[in-house]
Amino acid sequence: MNWFHELSSFELAFFVVGVTIIVAIAGLALVAPRVRLSGLHARFDNGTITGLLSALIGVYAVAAGLTAVAVWGNMGEAASDVGAEAAAIAALYRDLDGYPQPLRNQTRQALTAYTEYVINQEWPLHQKGELPRNTHRGIEEARQAVLAFEPTTEGQKIMHAQVVRSYNRLLETHWRRLQAFTDTALPVELWVVVILLGALAIASCFLLRVDTFALHATITMLVAAPISLVLYFIAVSDHPFQGGISVSAEPYRAVFEKLMVTDPDRQK
Repeated sequence: MNWFHELSSFELAFFVVGVTIIVAIAGLALVAPRVRLSGLHARFDNGTITGLLSALIGVYAVAAGLTAVAVWGNMGEAASDVGAEAAAIAALYRDLDGYPQPLRNQTRQALTAYTEYVINQEWPLHQKGELPRNTHRGIEEARQAVLAFEPTTEGQKIMHAQVVRSYNRLLETHWRRLQAFTDTALPVELWVVVILLGALAIASCFLLRVDTFALHATITMLVAAPISLVLYFIAVSDHPFQGGISVSAEPYRAVFEKLMVTDPDRQK
């Protein structure tokens, strides 16, 4: 289903709403004539059927609303994890000011290479739903550079301890971002529940007694359209790193352009 998340927001909205309405009208064309022939309308009036429709829409609204809130919360948490990792990169880069040369440049070069790798390699793969194999290489190179330093004075020991804390913070935020990438999608079972509730709500429109098919189809579309729009919102927000609405790599670009590119040591 990666192709589904590679669609733009407009394309996904058009697809979800269009397919839902087409299926709803096709179902109406198949079911409504049989309902009229069955004599159901002699036993149940539109008031009873409308009550059923209202109840089903109410249940769907609660389930879909809670699901939409959950996926949007996942999106916000993923964006927060990305921002935290970018901030950790910047903090570690600044903390290296006290390191002697050439170790300072070596460590900063490893951080810069990692940041560029995230922007240019990881993010395009994230948007395709893939996780790169070498995602830990840049952080491992930075770790080796940090551990290569042996402080000799009390000041250097304090500074080195701060660098190690900053590195551990970067490692923590890195793993949180990877976890957000792999673990935030809705379970299939929840998708099945939400889609079935929406389908039942739309199908209850087929039972209404309406004089003309055109009017009946209009009523069905008016019910199907908002249901499909909610499904679209859930779908477009379900995978925080994919689709038309997704977490951006802009925090990493900001660190790279405003901190690393302008570093006087880098320009030498």
